Amino acid sequence: MKKTFIEALHGRLYLDGGAGTTFLSLGLSDPHPELYPLTHPDIVRSFHRAFLEAGSTCILTDTFGCNAKKADLSRYTLTEIITAAVDIALACAKDFDGYVLYDCGPTGGLMEPNGKMTFEEAYDLFAEQAKIVAGLPVDGVVIETVSDLQEMRAAYLAFRENTDKPILCSMTFEKSGHTFTGASVESFALTMQSLGADAIGINCGSGPKDMLANAKKLTACAHVPVFIEPNAGLPRFEGGKTIYDTDAEEFSDVMLDIALSGVNILGGCCGTTPEYIKKTVQKTADLPVAIRQNYPDAICSHSRVADFSKKSLVIGERVNPTGKPLLKQAIAEDDHGYILSVCMAEIQEGADVLDINLGMAGCNETEKLPAAVRKLQGVADLPLSIDTAKAEALEKTVRITCGRCLINSVNGSKSSMDAVFPIAKKYGCYVVALCLDEGGIPEDADGRMVIARRILEEGKKYGIDPSRFLFDPLTMAVSVDARNGLITLETLRRLKQELGVKTTLGLSNISFGLPSRQIINATFYQMALEAGASSAIINPVLKPGFTKEAHDLLLGLDPSCERYIASVKDVVVTETKSEKDIVYAITHGLTGEAMEAVKAKTTKDNYATVIDEDVIGGLNKLGALYAEGKVFLPQLIAGSETAKAVLEYIKSTFIPEGGKSKATVVLATVKGDVHDIGKNIVKAVVGNYGYRIIDLGKDVSTEAVLDAVEKYHPEVVGLSALMTTTLDSMSETTAAVRAKYPDVIVMVGGAVVTAEYAAGIGALYSKDAREMAEILERRFS
Repeated sequence: MKKTFIEALHGRLYLDGGAGTTFLSLGLSDPHPELYPLTHPDIVRSFHRAFLEAGSTCILTDTFGCNAKKADLSRYTLTEIITAAVDIALACAKDFDGYVLYDCGPTGGLMEPNGKMTFEEAYDLFAEQAKIVAGLPVDGVVIETVSDLQEMRAAYLAFRENTDKPILCSMTFEKSGHTFTGASVESFALTMQSLGADAIGINCGSGPKDMLANAKKLTACAHVPVFIEPNAGLPRFEGGKTIYDTDAEEFSDVMLDIALSGVNILGGCCGTTPEYIKKTVQKTADLPVAIRQNYPDAICSHSRVADFSKKSLVIGERVNPTGKPLLKQAIAEDDHGYILSVCMAEIQEGADVLDINLGMAGCNETEKLPAAVRKLQGVADLPLSIDTAKAEALEKTVRITCGRCLINSVNGSKSSMDAVFPIAKKYGCYVVALCLDEGGIPEDADGRMVIARRILEEGKKYGIDPSRFLFDPLTMAVSVDARNGLITLETLRRLKQELGVKTTLGLSNISFGLPSRQIINATFYQMALEAGASSAIINPVLKPGFTKEAHDLLLGLDPSCERYIASVKDVVVTETKSEKDIVYAITHGLTGEAMEAVKAKTTKDNYATVIDEDVIGGLNKLGALYAEGKVFLPQLIAGSETAKAVLEYIKSTFIPEGGKSKATVVLATVKGDVHDIGKNIVKAVVGNYGYRIIDLGKDVSTEAVLDAVEKYHPEVVGLSALMTTTLDSMSETTAAVRAKYPDVIVMVGGAVVTAEYAAGIGALYSKDAREMAEILERRFS
């Protein structure tokens, strides 16, 4: 019983030889040879039969140039041309129990950025053929003689999305191992296998001797069947006709070496006649077929491979607009030159991969992200990490990203996995997986490991192998919690030891709110590498480093950060401490001394003065030092907590139940955002100025905010967002509050929020907790 073509692909198969050169040798010179099945059917029929008789088990239809850009459609329709070619091939193959492959060549146009043809235009040309082929009983499709990897991707996707036929992909490489557009053998193999090609190969370009080295490169990174179709050597014009310098004997000798290198499908291209195939079959038919299981652990661009098995990779983080006004301006103005300059600098500084994130207020990522990537691929040859949480932008960008890219990122929430996994499956991408879900970031390694296992299990349902994940254990600021560095490192080790997966981390969060952040980051990078990190999303100029003070800080041995800060900066709060001074205690976060001082100083007659002069005065001084960069986030939080303890004592001791507050403020981190550090700081600082705080938490819907306004009648609603992907939620909630409660002030803030964005949605802006307190004090004091 005849095997299915997919089954046959994994055995020894023989393709046919050079169609174009054969037709020329017979005196046919029509510039559109794809018309021969209609104009010279007997010659096409004899061509197919000659190769089948020589031992070819697969023949290719005479359709190499059948696209609307190349084919002459003035006499016939494309359907007529393709159908005629397929019918002849099927009739011939039937007599030999052979297989028929639809032959698809390149468009003949030059793809952007080298030429003017867009990815979409190329796709449409191939899709037109594919829709016709879908209704014909061919056994498969071979896309061959392509020199541009992006054109190969367009062709493959056109046939994959419009047919259910097996697809074989072949490119033409120079002796150097690259096509003339720069694509490498390894990148071709990785890219097309990740997309799901049923076989990969090399054809044309040169003779078998020159092709042997490239064949070995291909088999070294192939886990699908491999086919090779060399020319009959190099052509020369002699005696009024073209001849080739490699005869059938020499050709078949080298094809034996090619078969021994692990190639299981053999054929010929330009200049090869049935005699070439016959001798190749005689010398290779009895060879065992190699079983390939080469799965390179790598991503790639069109020309360069980033291999996780060879070193810990550096993923350049600088194309991210957060905190970068020049980059924000470039994104807003579509200044791709500036964006490219940032990328080129990262390449020169040693990045292995470029992370591309254009998420900011007012940015239409669905349009801007793919546009930037199109431009970038023309000058930068590193693999890309596509960094967006907008599914439509992700799909559009990954689709036109040449090579095998990295998606940044997915998390353990169902909505995230439902959005990202279909894209990762279809395009074969690697994926950064964050150890968080709808509930936010777990406080310990156990919780993060639970999420990692869930992501792996869900990924398996989509056929995404665990090797394609880079798990990010998540890095939180050590200034907020002294345990954060330890938790991240523990999770990093357990991900490697218990799950055997690759890891990455955006480690710069670790130093948030502290001075000389590079010192902490470099030390943490060193510790992460020692814990087994497969990669890191960092500034490429950062090198692993170590200082004892930063090391102790990251191990939780300096919980107040005092020793570290003293090691990198002169002590700036130099006033002399007076005995039981509340202001001094607040600026230094000394809760115990503050409580002693307030108890000694406060009475029922002066408690209001103590609040105004000592507590608010201390907070104001602390805020001023923070604004000047003389104290940092740990001191700000510690001082706020000290002030909170003092106020709670005064309220419980001297202020009657139900005492009046200055105003009520509803705080919320907007829908979709699970980060609440900024909101919590606002809560700690602003609450101490005498404002009633209603904290709705994180990932809060518009409806929940409206319900809270109706219930608590606040004067102010404060909304926070840290992720660019949740700015739409902030805009929606602001509009809803202003429409229903026009007298309520809406204030917005967060790392990705700007004054311009706030003005655009009709909200007040505060860059941090201190500024929000100042704004409220001007309005309500």
